[in-house]
Amino acid sequence: MTEQTLEHFWQEFFALPHISPGGPDSIFRGVTDLNHQLIPSIGRNTKENTYGDIETLEEDILNEFKRLTVPLLKNPPKSEFEWLFLAQHYGLPTRLLDWSSNPLVALFFATERNDNKDGCIYYLKHAVTDQYDLFDYKTVTYTKEQAATPVGIFSIQPHQGNFIFVRPRYTDERYINQKSVFSCPKDPFNPLNISDIKTITIKSFWKPEIRCRLRMLGISTSFIYPGLAGIAAEIKSHQFNPVANGHMQIMTLRAELKLS
Repeated sequence: MTEQTLEHFWQEFFALPHISPGGPDSIFRGVTDLNHQLIPSIGRNTKENTYGDIETLEEDILNEFKRLTVPLLKNPPKSEFEWLFLAQHYGLPTRLLDWSSNPLVALFFATERNDNKDGCIYYLKHAVTDQYDLFDYKTVTYTKEQAATPVGIFSIQPHQGNFIFVRPRYTDERYINQKSVFSCPKDPFNPLNISDIKTITIKSFWKPEIRCRLRMLGISTSFIYPGLAGIAAEIKSHQFNPVANGHMQIMTLRAELKLS
């Protein structure tokens, strides 16, 4: 019965609208716990201690990140959004949420851990822009310079002023492999409010099998996180964790040969 239900999930998953020729992009976000809300990391558990205004904390974090990383970077970011992308890339709390234009990548993130909790994939069709330099990430609308230009500006984001979806320039292997897209809200404390967003649920006990199938499709930890850290994490995920979590047993047999 479990296998049949999982097969029904695969049918539903591969029917997702992952191709959008000539229209808004289909974008996907996988979460390992379906109770997780679409709130970016900087807005989680910080509203009370920032009196509902994240700006000072956000600027302090980003300025310190810039100060300490500039000496290490061959090509420092050229815009505030590019600094946000880099900070998000290395795990700093930001107002960005990770999405992908590849549903298999979202499925990986929905199943990579928390095998005792149901996960889910959020998906929708929405305009995505790589012209992020037009926008102020705090107000998620045009910068003062862009708004003042005499050239007519057409709206490339239908919900700008509330949130926008931006795509980094794929200069990093991780961005390429993950087909990265980010949502950026004006209000990072509350869940992203999109009327036509949909979800598909992933049962907790499907996760180990889905990870195996994804690995066969080339979507593995070392693909999602290129480099030595990703390789080590993949070996741990597929060879150590199943034993530690009770999903696999390994017996070591030893034989002693005595010659008289």
